[in-house]
Amino acid sequence: MNNKQFYSTYNYPNLKYIGKTHTNLMKKILSFANISFSDLQGKDILDAGCGTGDKSVFFALKGAKITSIDFSPGQLQKAQENAKENKVKIKALEMDILNLDSKKLGKFDYIFCLGVLHHTEDAKKGFENLCKLLKPNGIIVIALYHKYARLKYRIIRALLRLFVSKDPEKIISFLFSKNFFAKKLNTITKETLYDRYAVPFESYHTLREVKQWFKQNKITEIGHSENVNGFEPFKVFERKTLFFVSGTKPK
Repeated sequence: MNNKQFYSTYNYPNLKYIGKTHTNLMKKILSFANISFSDLQGKDILDAGCGTGDKSVFFALKGAKITSIDFSPGQLQKAQENAKENKVKIKALEMDILNLDSKKLGKFDYIFCLGVLHHTEDAKKGFENLCKLLKPNGIIVIALYHKYARLKYRIIRALLRLFVSKDPEKIISFLFSKNFFAKKLNTITKETLYDRYAVPFESYHTLREVKQWFKQNKITEIGHSENVNGFEPFKVFERKTLFFVSGTKPK
């Protein structure tokens, strides 16, 4: 099973309601790029790797014009259902970040690609493709798995594949069968467990590496999340495994 098949079967994230917790999370993410909720009004936004559409719906509710792309038809169907349920419109297109149709997509004021590039076979190429879709003064925000902070999950994933199975269903069945995981399984969704331990492919990155991506693509960094400040190997003790980086394209 490849990642496209995986996410068509195991839709992620499983968010049905855009509530206070989600609003606070989006406010935090936007703060890394100095974007306020009011800034979203009327903007052309690309949600690259939209998943089930929670971010697309949120932006649409704030008055933005949304294009949502994903390479998984199962994910796109859920995103469209989510949009309909929340009475907003999104333009949903089945498209791979590594093979974008720029003529069909156009240019964007803001591009968000959160927790997606590390599930492609070439995260850097995906980033480069997205940068080409930015309008002058446009802003891109990406989120990636950190090479060191993700280490504990990398080890667990490797052990599960070695001693249990590479089949997602068998992995999750094994986790549910062990009392050691019982408390955690009561507090997070099954879809989260699939994404965390059973997704077929993921890559890992550092802030230093990503800063080079920005520089090479002539994107001026705006900011990044606080969990990657300091000496990066020490991030092995960091609980947050995602880090955010934002930048803008000069005129």
